[in-house]
Amino acid sequence: MGTINREWHDAHVMPARPTEEQRGAWHAAHQEACGCRAPSPRERELIDRWRAAHPAPPSHPWPPSTHESA
Repeated sequence: MGTINREWHDAHVMPARPTEEQRGAWHAAHQEACGCRAPSPRERELIDRWRAAHPAPPSHPWPPSTHESA
């Protein structure tokens, strides 16, 4: 892959003990923003499940919103 995007990593720290929802959102955003490495097969499955549940443009915001829109 490529070089780590240090600025993105510093601004988008994975929470301690993340939920599957948080992990999916983080890994999906990471794949779009940073070319430091390819996702593992397990991470790829998580990203695919998360994206299927959250159809949005590739630049889906991180962290995910905790507010439901009306």
